[in-house]
Amino acid sequence: MTKPILLLTRPKESSSCFYHSLRPEIAAKARLIVSPLLEIVGTGANPDLSGIWGVIFTSAHAVGFAPLGQGRPAFCVGERTQAAAEKRDWKVKQVSATAKDLLAEMDMALLEGPLMHVSGRHQRMDVASALRARGIAATSATVYDQKLLQLNDEAQLALAGKSPVIAPLFSPRSASHFVEQAGDLSRVHAVVISAAVAGVLSAGSCASIGIARQPTGLEMRRSVEKLLSGGCLA
Repeated sequence: MTKPILLLTRPKESSSCFYHSLRPEIAAKARLIVSPLLEIVGTGANPDLSGIWGVIFTSAHAVGFAPLGQGRPAFCVGERTQAAAEKRDWKVKQVSATAKDLLAEMDMALLEGPLMHVSGRHQRMDVASALRARGIAATSATVYDQKLLQLNDEAQLALAGKSPVIAPLFSPRSASHFVEQAGDLSRVHAVVISAAVAGVLSAGSCASIGIARQPTGLEMRRSVEKLLSGGCLA
């Protein structure tokens, strides 16, 4: 029996981390193809942290383009972002699953000064504006962009073939670009991080669309593992 294909389209490092987070016995059930649809590129911005008490990182990518923390406070979305921040000498005060959760769970009484949201150009939420609406001094710095890439030949051949293709999709922008690039989605089993991403996929165009129970990398991994171990791909 031909193995299903696991098509990962995040940037190379993120795709590698996601694949290696899968249980080995489950990962072995699929043939891996990596075809990044996004390339992370710096904007050249050098955030001025003078007068800034702490920063918010909603992506691990942003951490590498930010200055060293030198023990300053950081608020992070996701464990990967936390780990990246700690490696660059930020003192992580809080870790939440999403930016919305981060703002909801943040103890405003403990903030000792202005915050800066260090992020990419394409955001799902304007964190700095949300903070200012709550009376918190906040600015933002855009330190990286996400350049759109084409699906490589291996991915195109897989999508044109007869094997089922599992495609985890993590944002509306990447999902929209995937749809434009992929063409025939009839053998694609999409695993998406939110209803917003699912909304980008045309109803009935995919073999199946599964939405993660929570918008986290952990739940995306569990959804992919469940699909691979279920034995019902066609």
